[in-house]
Amino acid sequence: MNFSRIILSLTLIIQTSLSLSQEKKGSNTFQQHEIEFLNILNKDTINSLNIQLDSKLFSFGLNTKEFRNIALIKKGKDICIQPLGLGKLFKLKKNANSYDLIRIDSTIHSGVNYQAFTFQRNDTIFQYGGSGFWHMRGIMTYFSPQTHEWELYPSNAIVNGYDDFDNIIKYKVDPRTNKLYATKSIAYSNMPKDFSLNNIDSCFEFDFTKNTWSTLGATDPKLIKDLQSANYYHYVLGDLLIFQSYLDYYWIDFSKNQYGKIRTSNNQMMKQAWLSLYTTKEAYEALQFNLGNTAYLVKVGSNKVLTYSTYIINADDLDRNTVQNVYKIENPILYFIFNKVLPFFTPSVSIVMLTAFGLFFIIYRQRKKRIPKEVTARLNYNFYHSLSIIEKELLQVLYKNHQKGESISTKVINKIIGVQNKDVLTQNKSRSDHFLKINQKYKLSTQQQLPLIVKTRDSIDKRQYNYGLEPSYLVYLEKMIESEKSLFDE
Repeated sequence: MNFSRIILSLTLIIQTSLSLSQEKKGSNTFQQHEIEFLNILNKDTINSLNIQLDSKLFSFGLNTKEFRNIALIKKGKDICIQPLGLGKLFKLKKNANSYDLIRIDSTIHSGVNYQAFTFQRNDTIFQYGGSGFWHMRGIMTYFSPQTHEWELYPSNAIVNGYDDFDNIIKYKVDPRTNKLYATKSIAYSNMPKDFSLNNIDSCFEFDFTKNTWSTLGATDPKLIKDLQSANYYHYVLGDLLIFQSYLDYYWIDFSKNQYGKIRTSNNQMMKQAWLSLYTTKEAYEALQFNLGNTAYLVKVGSNKVLTYSTYIINADDLDRNTVQNVYKIENPILYFIFNKVLPFFTPSVSIVMLTAFGLFFIIYRQRKKRIPKEVTARLNYNFYHSLSIIEKELLQVLYKNHQKGESISTKVINKIIGVQNKDVLTQNKSRSDHFLKINQKYKLSTQQQLPLIVKTRDSIDKRQYNYGLEPSYLVYLEKMIESEKSLFDE
């Protein structure tokens, strides 16, 4: 009995511990400059931001002995904090004068996502790359609200990413193309002998619709040189990524394979804003980010006082005269086919194009078969004069009845062809022979496909047939009959 109570008590303790690990309010003590920084972010309830922060400057009340950097992910008014390397994920809650962190994960294992690139796509938080346990990571994971853990996101290959403050890699998630771009990859070159790094200077692309990595081409050497002297922080402006190298600002558009400088006038304005805030004799820590079109330059002094300045950046600030390629394409023709032409043929586009081609083919064939009006008139003239007197009389009677909106009966036809006193079988055969000859002559003479004389069942007596003319041929037939009539009158 006592043993059962012990087991029950342990079960309750474990369940309580797990539930608290999913949503636990911490007694976090935020520093004043951290509160001021979060206040800036909270004023904007529309724009998104993902940025990596140095834990020496921003710890948000967490124990920094376990990690070095923090990923901050903002979408609209929601902000999440992720200590890189731990797997823990916190949601920020604003109080009257401060903030609290609420843990929303159930992660047990840690130590594998240091320096990972953390970002939000739609409503899901992703992490790519990073390092841990003497290993570079090239996998993609995402945080699942169902399991409260980081789950593996499938891909066709491993491309290592290590987004730290020294080996600058620029990443860009482009919602327009639904792709992730990276300027290079990093791997250990001589493990386990030493920790030397091998920089793979190629641009990579991950397609979220296909879950595939592909190498776009060798990164432009000039861009590599500019990135080596760039600072860690950058701005994300729509489909553009803007970074600072020394005091010059550059833009990258991965999807168009273009990069260049900011216009001289705008670059001077951005440079002046930077110099007016950061060129002081006191020690300070710097931070740069943007919310929409507003760029923030933040300075935290040794006394932990936060000051900042802002300026506006726009997509029109680009200097198009300095455009160069982000990466070199080894085979431009193959690249154009596989990366530009084939992706264009989505299922919907393919259906539209096939439909358009089918319609064009049908219209082309019809036009090809169509005979010019002058030729058609001559052919109809030859046809009419090839008919016998009885055949012409049949056509004239059919034409007159058509003008009255009536069909000719079998009795009238039998009288014209002179079989009104014959038996039914003879009448049927004679009518059929006459109409068959007329239709054959018309087809041979005019090259038309439809028969000139058509028969339909009588609406009252279904055993009887009525005879009429093909409407599309009436124009030419009318001319022949009227011409014949005028000659006869003369």
